[in-house]
Amino acid sequence: MKQRLLPLHFLASVLLLLLLVSLYIFSESRRFERELMAQTESKGIALAEAMETTAKHAIAGNSLLEDLIGQRLLDNARLIDRLLLLPIAAPDLLKEISAMNRLQKVELLDLEGRPWQPPARPGPPERAREMWARRGGPSEEARQQHQAMMTYMWGRSWSYRGGKETPPQPPPWTIKEKKFWEGSAFGVALGARSFPGIIAVHANADYILNFKKEIGVQSQIEELGRQPGIDHVALLDESFKIIAHTDAVRISQRDQDPFLEKVKTSSGALSRTFTRPDGKEIFEILKPIRLNGSTLGFLDIGLSLAPARDASRKSLNAILVLGATILVVGVLGMGAIFYNQHLHLREVRALEAEIAQQERLSALGNMAATVAHEIRNPLNAVSVGLQRLKSEFQPAQDGEQYAHFLALMQGEVRRLNGIVEQFLTLARPLSLKPEKVAIDDLLGELSLLAQADATPAKVEIQVAAPPDLPPANVDRNHLKQLLLNLMLNGIQAMPGGGALAVEAKAVGGNLVITVADNGPGIDPEILAHVFEPYFTTKTNGSGLGLAIARRIAEAHGGSLTAESQVERGSKFTASLPLAGPGN
Repeated sequence: MKQRLLPLHFLASVLLLLLLVSLYIFSESRRFERELMAQTESKGIALAEAMETTAKHAIAGNSLLEDLIGQRLLDNARLIDRLLLLPIAAPDLLKEISAMNRLQKVELLDLEGRPWQPPARPGPPERAREMWARRGGPSEEARQQHQAMMTYMWGRSWSYRGGKETPPQPPPWTIKEKKFWEGSAFGVALGARSFPGIIAVHANADYILNFKKEIGVQSQIEELGRQPGIDHVALLDESFKIIAHTDAVRISQRDQDPFLEKVKTSSGALSRTFTRPDGKEIFEILKPIRLNGSTLGFLDIGLSLAPARDASRKSLNAILVLGATILVVGVLGMGAIFYNQHLHLREVRALEAEIAQQERLSALGNMAATVAHEIRNPLNAVSVGLQRLKSEFQPAQDGEQYAHFLALMQGEVRRLNGIVEQFLTLARPLSLKPEKVAIDDLLGELSLLAQADATPAKVEIQVAAPPDLPPANVDRNHLKQLLLNLMLNGIQAMPGGGALAVEAKAVGGNLVITVADNGPGIDPEILAHVFEPYFTTKTNGSGLGLAIARRIAEAHGGSLTAESQVERGSKFTASLPLAGPGN
């Protein structure tokens, strides 16, 4: 159960770490995305505020520019009106004035909108009116409208007048049906005093448009549109007609987006994020342009979210790499911790088992000491009685059978005494008498002793000990008892014959002696209990031999371990410090 708990705990810890790393990645990516959107919004608002100031100045400047151009054209019209009163050639005069002032054309129209040709020798205005009267002339209503007419200007884009908007002027009188202003971008009409009609002065469209483009808001918007990250910038009037746009083709078009209606009722800027049909994601800001309580128009600024998304993806990749690194390092760290903990717990369990074993042995030893004390006295009495019967009493008949019976009883007494001695060995600490022992000589002696059991069992004893093996500081008799026990067990494990390999070597300051057989091996369930007292699979075994052998090894400060593979044999390894117990 405990073996299964550690992997489950490790798996739960890994899942918890994975959950924490996932939450970290999610929260960091969302936080970074919010920061990018906030930066984009701040950039858009700052840009809108800067453009609002620019647009206000541009609107005022363009309005002033139009006023100046209109005044210039009116001055030209007034000049022509005055010159028509002089005795000069009018056609040549008009051509010369148009060329000098870079005008598109100058038209003289009567009150019905028909072209008016000045006389070859003009006279005072009274004479011109008399000539018109003799030719039928205009109606009285037309004359009254002519007297009321001051000026008319067309082609205005900017009508701001110091915080007040100037309503558009209607075309004058009945000539509005003629639409004389069509075909030119800008111009003025002036009621003439030199004749009953008007003087229409048309400005050069290319000159006006280029001039506006150089100093107007359109050039600034186009320049701004070339900056990275800006999708579009547009200036719209109150009816959402595009006045200026980064895409000049869209100028004069009307934006039909329903979202624009919200900005009319908004006191500040509005923003939104949307995806265009081409898949491009845009962050858009709409801001009204107000000056002195008057709405001049609206700013529409669109910022591309592609740079923010790229930065977000790069940040997400970096966060993922960091998260994966944290996860890998965490898993490896927890794996190392759990592995060390597993080793520690295994050592603790081994120590607990050893302590429990020592406690059992101690309890068993105490019991054995008591039992040995109680058994030894009767055994001694039985032994003495048998000896007296053997020496003092001789039967009249069946003497041989009598002697055999006494020998059998004495042998059983000795066997019981041996068991009592083994009890006492487990019950009390071993009294060691360390001395320098040549291990190769000791193994040779043991090989001869075990040969009496090995020969009948057809077992070949193979001893391997290097001649330069250093002597070991051990208790010779106890070590001899340990090894002889292992060798006899190995021989008994091969009833059908085989080879018993005994090898000694020095490993890192320890004497390592292995006794290996090629018998049927030991089942793993049995192998876990072979060193327990009174555990045996032999019919006539006491189960104390291996327990005493391990006790001898541990008394020397070493260990005794067992390995086995079914059908391949078993190997017992004794490791003792060469320098002796306590070293």
